[in-house]
Amino acid sequence: MKAKLLGQKRVWLLVFPFVFVGIVGARADIRLGENFSMTGFVRHELGVHTASRNPNNDQDDNNSINLSRTFFQTEWTYMPSDMLKVFAKARLIHDQTEQLDDELKDYDAFPLSTPRYGSNLRANNDDDFAAELWELYAEVDTGDLWLRLGKQQIVWGEMIGTRIMDIINPLDMSWNLLFEPEEFENIRIPQWAVRAIYNVEQTAIPWLMDISLEGFINPGDISPTVYPDYGAPFNLFPQFPPFLAFNDKDRRGDEEFGFRAGARIGNFYGTLNYMHLFTDDYLLDFTGVSFGGPFGFMINMDAEYPTLDIFGLTINYATPSPLNTVVTLEGTYSPNQPYQDANAPLMMGDPIARIKDEATFNWAIRFDRNTFVLPRPTSAMRIQLQFSQAVVKNHEDVLGQNNSKIDSTTDTIVLMLAQPLRHDTLEPSLQVVYDLDGAYLIKPAVRYRYGNRWFFDLFGIGVGGSEDRPGRFGAMDWADEIVGRATFQF
Repeated sequence: MKAKLLGQKRVWLLVFPFVFVGIVGARADIRLGENFSMTGFVRHELGVHTASRNPNNDQDDNNSINLSRTFFQTEWTYMPSDMLKVFAKARLIHDQTEQLDDELKDYDAFPLSTPRYGSNLRANNDDDFAAELWELYAEVDTGDLWLRLGKQQIVWGEMIGTRIMDIINPLDMSWNLLFEPEEFENIRIPQWAVRAIYNVEQTAIPWLMDISLEGFINPGDISPTVYPDYGAPFNLFPQFPPFLAFNDKDRRGDEEFGFRAGARIGNFYGTLNYMHLFTDDYLLDFTGVSFGGPFGFMINMDAEYPTLDIFGLTINYATPSPLNTVVTLEGTYSPNQPYQDANAPLMMGDPIARIKDEATFNWAIRFDRNTFVLPRPTSAMRIQLQFSQAVVKNHEDVLGQNNSKIDSTTDTIVLMLAQPLRHDTLEPSLQVVYDLDGAYLIKPAVRYRYGNRWFFDLFGIGVGGSEDRPGRFGAMDWADEIVGRATFQF
């Protein structure tokens, strides 16, 4: 009887996404009024695991499914005037991954659903369903002054596959890490904040144009990066020994803020930036040993989120014909980037968890160009080439994930190609990320658009290489997958 019920449940889980699409498709043309509009989509996503078993999980055998998830997302816009806009993004999400794969142990598919980290707009009834107001804000635009107040994403960077300036919002990597085609767009965790931009009128300096001043403040809605729960297909961390006790020193209630000034000179546009943030990932600080309990002793650790002062620079330059290439440069300098201390006294063969600041410089340069590769009327191919580098001043004094060694520089090259075909209804693409120490990520993809409402995506993920230190692609050779997405947009 139990097997029969389980079989019926799985049939429903497989049929559910298509029933969901049919229901919403019938309501796609609802008119909401002159000043009130709604758009959205229904999507089902299925990821098939094609690599070895995740060594971070206690599984009896390899799982075959990495992700099965259905999204119903709506975006609501109310604009009573040109000066005022109210926006909300609501999502219903149902995850079927654990139910469809017997090799996966129980885990929480929505670890963001905790009141501690500002997710008060997410209603989570169990481990595989969530309803949430992902964004909710009001905008006022007077021409010279633009103001946004509410739960929002703040994006100051635009690099591929890496975050140089785009570091204000933490990430929700709990369901498919960074592997989605949109990269960070759908996984930045919106925060309650105030953001303002003031456009300065033309100054007495004729060659200094488009001057703007911008700032934001987050009065206390601070959350860390959210990773997959233990047991999830993409879980990155093995379980800690039971004799380790952690005290989470989260920053909820503390303020984050930043400001930048921008201007254009000819074909150059640049900004100078400053941000006062807290680390999105915790670092451990050893606080002592206590005796007692089932193991006779406990090693006590504080999980700290230290302060970051970040100074940044961005430059965009549009080269003239015949190059017709856009060059984007981003760089940040943090004099107090925290790491684990490599010179702390040893315990059980490893340094005691201590935190040490070290000056760190991150920068990247990207070249964007549209080039006709195939005969017209086929659209131009979009080509993006990027080089990024992280520089740690005294790298031998600090450690990375799991006490791994850090190099003085880490260099990465990214190549992105996209070629629209068949009147832009079909678009194959390829993204290659190569770590010059010997690791890679390869993401081939194809998107097909049927009419104006249906979109179908098929993409693959391949990671590996000889550089297998924690946090590098070579340490994730178990994560390969093939993913299909069907989206109905309304």
